[in-house]
Amino acid sequence: MRDHQIDVSSEFGAVSEIKLYACRHCFLNFFKPESVAGSPALYEKLGQSTTYYPSDKWEHRVALEDIDGIGNGVEIGCGAGAFVSLVCANRAIRFEGWEQNSIAVAEAQSRGLPVRMENLESAASQLRGHYEIVCAFQVLEHVTSPRSFLENCCQLLRTGGRLIIGVPNQDSFIRHAYNLFDLPPHHMTHWNHRALYQLQRLFPLRLLRLADEPLPPHKVAWFVETYEAILRKYRLGSLMHPWVRSRIIHLLESPAIGRLVRGDTVYASYVRE
Repeated sequence: MRDHQIDVSSEFGAVSEIKLYACRHCFLNFFKPESVAGSPALYEKLGQSTTYYPSDKWEHRVALEDIDGIGNGVEIGCGAGAFVSLVCANRAIRFEGWEQNSIAVAEAQSRGLPVRMENLESAASQLRGHYEIVCAFQVLEHVTSPRSFLENCCQLLRTGGRLIIGVPNQDSFIRHAYNLFDLPPHHMTHWNHRALYQLQRLFPLRLLRLADEPLPPHKVAWFVETYEAILRKYRLGSLMHPWVRSRIIHLLESPAIGRLVRGDTVYASYVRE
């Protein structure tokens, strides 16, 4: 992964071919074989980057609106505790975070946050129906068995509790982008609106809210570069004159226009039935 100067070749072992499949029933896209999923060592290396766990995510602010009046909750895969810190500072509820990256856990604990190393499967068997809210932001796309992950999340929730998910949005411009972070060993699944909607047919969940992130200003250049690459592919690159490009960027960076364009994250909130 060039941006973080990490060699991931060892993550693939003897695997010479990776395939992307699409489920006809739930519309989820997933990579095989599962053995190419990133190791704990990879995520520890990534966690050492100051940019891997951003402190400000759009879906965090949206989730805060959905947890008013809720007594307790947990974030699975909380990284260094950005959302845990936000909840503890703004809501009088019992909230904690679980993480598998020991470096991120140590950083969160050094700031006094209620974050610990925890295995989801074992915790779900011991804490059945314990939580009123379970969150997972930018986590589901990394796991090799989303079904087991979501079953365990449901097991943690009380009836009437909330499951909140944020994932990269393959209905957005990123489906056209070449992004190493959206491929194994980093991402093992690709999610879209249809796949998130189908979860309520596979689990004891009812969808309450499905929302797209507006295109944030710091991702406008990536958005424009993605569509520039498409134009070049079809030998239409000359249509993107530098003046036209600068005007498009200027327009998209304005809040009035940017909020009308889909960003790269989709937010889903469900109630446990």
